[in-house]
This record gives sequence, C-alpha cells and structure tokens, in this order.
Amino acid sequence: MYILKKSHSIWLTGMPSSGKTSISKTIVKKLGKKFPIIILDSDECNKFLFIKKNYSKLERKNSTLKYIKLSKILLRTKCLIIVSANHAINYQRQLARKKLKKKYSEIWINTSIKTCKKRDVKKLFYKAKKGKINNLIGHDIKFDKPLKFDLKINTEKKSLDSSAKMIMNFLLKQKIIYASKN
Repeated sequence: MYILKKSHSIWLTGMPSSGKTSISKTIVKKLGKKFPIIILDSDECNKFLFIKKNYSKLERKNSTLKYIKLSKILLRTKCLIIVSANHAINYQRQLARKKLKKKYSEIWINTSIKTCKKRDVKKLFYKAKKGKINNLIGHDIKFDKPLKFDLKINTEKKSLDSSAKMIMNFLLKQKIIYASKN
C-alpha cells in the first residue's frame, strides 16, 4: 500500500499517442484508492476549458495557464495530480515549472513519431493527413524536446506496467509517496 506524503503534480508530456493517458490510468490502478489522485487529461479537460478548440500557439499557451490555475487549486488539498497533455512547446513546460515550483515534476513520454502515427489511438494523425484537423503536434506543429525533464520514459522499450512503475519509483525517491508496510 502506498501513502501520499505531500501534494504534488506530475505533468506527462509527449506527442499524441505516446502513452500519456494509458500510463496515467495504470498509475491510478497501481496506487489504489488509498489517497486522492486526480488525472487532468486533455481529452476530458479541453471539453470544459475551451469553447472553441483550434490548438493555435496562443490557445496552447492559454491552456497551460488554465492547467496551472486548476492545479494550484487542487494542490491546496492533499492530492497527487497527473496532468496528461501534450504541452509540446518548451515555453509551456517552463511556465508550469516556474508557477508550480516544487510541486511540479515533468515526465517526458518519449516515443518516436513513427510509433505515435502507427498507434494513432484517437485517429488524429489520420484526420490531420486528410485535412480534417489542423495544428496537430507531430504533424504541422513541432514537438519541442523537453529541456529540463525530471524523468524520461521510452514507451517503445517499456511496457505500460514498467512505465508506471518508473514513475512510482520516482515519486518514492522524491518522497512524494511512501510504501506502507500495512
């Protein structure tokens, strides 16, 4: 059993279909329901954070500010927040690190564009190729390789289970969670 020692947010960044959402859900399953874990997944949050989504660079910056504000509110309670969103531009991640300070950890879900396009879980690359959507990371917007990440996971070499365990080990090492003997 794991116990949350202090409130914290981990931000999973990576291209579409890199595995951010799947890893987030696996972490929740592994840590159990012994303490509050909140997943802020872009697929769900963007529905209520934005009236019109065009994914422009300005809208991406504004989305980061909204995720930061929401994280700050949630961090007032004792919880672990997993932000599962692209945040593909280094400026976005630097802004989150600056605003959330010690309550921010950046996890880079490093997966090749070839693998992401092959997985294409939500058919985004297919839609972009057909011209049905614009401003897709990895298609017409470049993903900036993170400059200052706390952990890097290659999902081409790691399973969902081992990826989640890597993050849990990171949280243990950082003394954000601890393992109880009960």
